[in-house]
Amino acid sequence: MRCFFTVLLSSTFTVITFASALAWPNASLANNRIKLPDIGNSSNIIISAAVEKKLGKAFLRSIRRSVPLNYDQEINDYVKQLGDRLAKSSEQADRKFTFFVVQDNRINAFAGPDAHIGINSGLILATESESELASVFAHEIAHVTQQHLQRAIETASQMSLPSAAATLAALLLGVAVPGIGTAAILAVQAGQVQQQINFTRSHEAEADRVGVHNLADAGFDPRSMPIFFGRLQTASRYYGQRVPEILKTHPAPISRISDTSARAEKYPYKQVADSQNFRLIRMKLRISKQRQTSLQELIGSLENEASQGTQELKDAANYGLALALMKDRQFTRARSLLLPLNQQNLHQLHYLTARALNEYRDDKTQLALALFQQAKQLFPQSRSVNLLYAKVLLHAGKPTQALQYLNDDLRLHPAEPNVYDLLSVAYGQTNDPVRGFQYRAEYLHSIGSTKDAIIQLEQALRAANNNFYLSSQIENRINQLTAALNAPALL
Repeated sequence: MRCFFTVLLSSTFTVITFASALAWPNASLANNRIKLPDIGNSSNIIISAAVEKKLGKAFLRSIRRSVPLNYDQEINDYVKQLGDRLAKSSEQADRKFTFFVVQDNRINAFAGPDAHIGINSGLILATESESELASVFAHEIAHVTQQHLQRAIETASQMSLPSAAATLAALLLGVAVPGIGTAAILAVQAGQVQQQINFTRSHEAEADRVGVHNLADAGFDPRSMPIFFGRLQTASRYYGQRVPEILKTHPAPISRISDTSARAEKYPYKQVADSQNFRLIRMKLRISKQRQTSLQELIGSLENEASQGTQELKDAANYGLALALMKDRQFTRARSLLLPLNQQNLHQLHYLTARALNEYRDDKTQLALALFQQAKQLFPQSRSVNLLYAKVLLHAGKPTQALQYLNDDLRLHPAEPNVYDLLSVAYGQTNDPVRGFQYRAEYLHSIGSTKDAIIQLEQALRAANNNFYLSSQIENRINQLTAALNAPALL
């Protein structure tokens, strides 16, 4: 059993250990005993909101530490907008969800504690319509609204320790790190495997049922869910996944296509057009994953695509072609594509920011700043404009202006590691080392490097030069992070 938990602790989502500990306060983990909330039956609160929030924060730090996330703000803005649209049509319309993109070409998505939902970049690229992508969001949102993680903990409390841990690993670990969940399951006796897989499969079926309804309510095509399941079934052959259906953390699509199709057919058919944002975000991801060695082949393919289809498809292909040319440092050619795209589509933010970034990378910093200022005027609420503008301002040696936008972001949005990192740089440039060290510490803590964060705070304390107010503030934060570091089970 100890060996089994070592595997879990070294894996991506070490949060499983905490979830398991919740279920067995008197088990053989007595040496690591912690204060536990009461876990009741399904008629009571399974875990408190405060515990779930702490669990969610630990989960997110573990994700950031262990897997590469995509911090392109335009991509994250789109994912948030799409996710929020579906969340508002869900059974918990007032709940705050967090959506993020894992930079991974594999087709995966997962829902973690406190409504944190991750989508792999490979999954976004695998979808062929916005409704298909929305169907994945709807499914994962349903896992949250139907309290599947909490119910997993409740059911796990009725199993033996290894069996329950494997159940939770299947729910979280296996989805994001293929092979981990399966290995955990195979470590458990056959009868226990059947019990836990039946449990997770019932959750998948419920998430499908609720998700189809959510899709229709949000204005998407509910038929997209079985269509995408069919695509997953085809894609799985290329991944060499020969694990039997019963052992899959997300059961094979073949067993779900007919069920979701029958439910979708109950809704009247309507054609749902893709947004141009969907096409452009997929294009950004397509370019970002391309290796330099095969870039010329991609450029040729996009040149061909730019001459076919509707105007929207041609524009998306030209946008992708411009991004590929920028990556290949062909800035003049990229400029010749982006200028008409921007002039003919003044409402489309992506064309304007791509123009600005092209000038920035071509060392035309002043022109880039002018374009970002234009973008700021046209799209004052855009987080991506705010952060991109701040980056270029820092590069231009204008940290005071950059701080205005970075502090606005900190005030208006949940703090992100990349924002902390930019703030650290900005305060360093303004000769404010104390705040520079402080924000560097927050960046490191947010990505799970709490020991290194404490070292940064100790440097901040030395730089504070016995300033009583600053020193007290820094010492308090050091104590908080030290307590968090020494607390068991990620809390």
